[in-house]
This record gives sequence, C-alpha cells and structure tokens, in this order.
Amino acid sequence: MGEWISVKDRLPECFAPVIVCRADGKVECGMRDINNWWKVYGTRTKRVTYWMDLPEPPKEDDNG
Repeated sequence: MGEWISVKDRLPECFAPVIVCRADGKVECGMRDINNWWKVYGTRTKRVTYWMDLPEPPKEDDNG
C-alpha cells in the first residue's frame, strides 16, 4: 500500500476516493471536496491531516 501524505505537502484530485486520517486519528475512506473541504462518510469536514491512495483491487483468480 502507499505512504501517508500530509495535506500540507500535497492534496489529491477533487472527488477522487482516498483513505484519510482525521485529526482525531480516525482512518476512513473519503474524498477532497471544493474549497479545502473533505467528504467523509457523507459528512463535510476540514479536519483531515493525512491521506493515501486506495490500493488496487484484487485480481480475479482463474481457478475461481
């Protein structure tokens, strides 16, 4: 999986789903909204401190 990126260093593209870490330490899925807001589980917040890209989905197994 990727490394945590500080929101002070770089931000993800708007509306791209990422993993976020809030100021209180909660790790959740979210996305950057407009005007430095974040949407996390349908709630808007500005308390995201770090983020990372989502991992690649698993590959289909041919043996299924």
